[in-house]
Amino acid sequence: MKHFLIVGAAAITLAAGSAFAADIPVKAKAPAVVAAYNWTGFYVGGNVGYGWGSDTGALWDSQVDAPLIGIIPYFAVGGNVLPGVKPSGVIGGAQIGYNWQAAPNWVLGLVTDIQASDMRALASTTVTPGGGAATSIQSNNSRIDWFGTARGRIGYAASNWLFYGTGGLAYGGVKSDLTFNCTTCGVPTIWAGSNSSTQVGWAAGAGIEVGLTPNWTVGVEYLHFDLGSISTTAVPDTAIAAGTSVTADSKFAGDIVRATVNYRFSAPVVAKY
Repeated sequence: MKHFLIVGAAAITLAAGSAFAADIPVKAKAPAVVAAYNWTGFYVGGNVGYGWGSDTGALWDSQVDAPLIGIIPYFAVGGNVLPGVKPSGVIGGAQIGYNWQAAPNWVLGLVTDIQASDMRALASTTVTPGGGAATSIQSNNSRIDWFGTARGRIGYAASNWLFYGTGGLAYGGVKSDLTFNCTTCGVPTIWAGSNSSTQVGWAAGAGIEVGLTPNWTVGVEYLHFDLGSISTTAVPDTAIAAGTSVTADSKFAGDIVRATVNYRFSAPVVAKY
């Protein structure tokens, strides 16, 4: 009987202890604090990519003739064959900008960049129109030596991913070299001309940027640009053709795709739970 009393007392004690423990409130574990990615701040960086131009334009637009030379009749029978070209090549440079995260998901910004360009193209065409007309070689050499932009950006941020559109001013240094070489004229003559210009136009495009760390980002950007046209006049190298000339307009526009890497200076950390 004594054993039964001891076992019963132990059971009652354990039950009472369990009930007391159940009544003690459990302290809730605080959720972890996570720092939201913040795009606000100044940044600097570099870029490298590839550009390809649209056709600069073909054919001579105008000519100044002399009866002895006969450029206009030569063009009238099919002698105007100046080729158009599409400059293309590697581009690379640097950029600096500022982003402002105006709302949880919207980012506004300004950016300016400058880069060297190896975008260039050369083409030549040989023609003998027939009917006793002379043979000529006509050449077009166009290039974009450098260019820059100053643009606004508006983007949608999904944490450390940023999807944006951009547009603004574009400017750059372009050059056009043109020749009209009459190889079988009575006196072989070369009309040659060159024109270099700093052009101003526009650029627009879109891009994707991803934050690798709070300060470092990488991205890919596409831009279409238009730097307008320049006019180049070719003049003769022989006295017999003095006073004659041929002129052509060359348009400089195209597209670029480039990779970017940026370092953003410290920005305030936004905490979320």
